[in-house]
Amino acid sequence: MKRLLISLLLLFAQPCFSQSDLITDILSTWDKHVEMSHKLLKAVEARYLIDKSSSGGRNVADQFAHIHNVRMLWMSQINQEEFKKLDDVVDEKESLDKTYLTGTLEASDKLIRQTLEQGLRNQTKFVGMSAVRFMGYLIAHEAHTRGQIMLALKQSGHEMPSQIAFGIWEW
Repeated sequence: MKRLLISLLLLFAQPCFSQSDLITDILSTWDKHVEMSHKLLKAVEARYLIDKSSSGGRNVADQFAHIHNVRMLWMSQINQEEFKKLDDVVDEKESLDKTYLTGTLEASDKLIRQTLEQGLRNQTKFVGMSAVRFMGYLIAHEAHTRGQIMLALKQSGHEMPSQIAFGIWEW
């Protein structure tokens, strides 16, 4: 009986998403993730970019730069031609220029999205990872970094307003 039910399920089951719909949904997940990072960056006053957590480490500006720099490290191995068109390392001085920092993040947002889309459509592996798994890695890393940014701001007495602190969870 169990085999019959499984056979009927497989025979009559309709996929919930077409491949195109699934790719669109995956890319919209990247877009939403990027939106949350920019929501936070926009809310940080330029004078707070030097804030650090009480345990030390990178300041807020360098944390945002780190997001870009890690992306570019991956792109140097995955999408070398497009990688060469962008600043591959945002340094400590550049990271303190909020306009420059925002622009470099936006450029790497787009490069990652383009690379993910190509990978999804062509079923490309990126350093042994599928496009979805690679995106998962990036989102996990960048969400962790956002958490470090929020902690540094809070410990420096510059806690984000609730519409930002909770707004980054509005997916």
